[in-house]
Amino acid sequence: MKPFPRPLLAFAAACWAVFAVVPPASAQLVGRLTGSVKTVTGQAVKAATIRAVNPSAIPSEFTATSDPKGEWAILGLRGGLWEVTVSAPGFESSTVAVRVAISMNNPKVEITLVGVPVKGTMDGVDTKKLQASLSAADSLMAQEKWDEAAAEYRSILASTPALDSVNLALGRALLMKKDYAGAAAAFGELLKKDARSQKALLGLGRTQREQGDRAAAIATLEKVVAIDGASSEAREARAMIDEMRK
Repeated sequence: MKPFPRPLLAFAAACWAVFAVVPPASAQLVGRLTGSVKTVTGQAVKAATIRAVNPSAIPSEFTATSDPKGEWAILGLRGGLWEVTVSAPGFESSTVAVRVAISMNNPKVEITLVGVPVKGTMDGVDTKKLQASLSAADSLMAQEKWDEAAAEYRSILASTPALDSVNLALGRALLMKKDYAGAAAAFGELLKKDARSQKALLGLGRTQREQGDRAAAIATLEKVVAIDGASSEAREARAMIDEMRK
């Protein structure tokens, strides 16, 4: 039998090497989950440990650590229901249920942590119960159940009025369900206590933009930039202003 020419053999070997390193289609069917960890006052929690667990998936567990901005990401999760637990020194741990799809663009998971109380702080408040309520609300947000999340945040505000920063989360939930009046009122409640809250002003400006009130939105967002032009809120505000002025 006539032997194959050496160039042809080399070409075949190269093709085999390429196919050998390409993972099967099933191995590529994974999702990416991102999120943030903040305190009840909206401050980023650095170096928090994030643990995602799904006993029916392989691998069944992933861990990550939040960066200085409180942001984190996990790549490689199979589709399904995952339990995401966040812990950090000085805080009650929080666990939320998250439905993960085979996608790089799963909804962002925003986790709120409650600090472990010290003497004289939040006297009479059951912080474990409060953390459980916040975790339930965050989980509902991750599952895009805006009505249920808003109800949970309202319940938290009713039981713990001192946590007026929860109005930020309530405002986001109401904005997502297109309850613009409710969202504006929630952000407004926080602005009554702190008129320079960039987070509340940003939420209000976003709400006004969604309502179609371009002039009011630009005026509100300009306040965000004027307070601290170097903040992440100011960057978002400038981007929205530029978009509306095009």
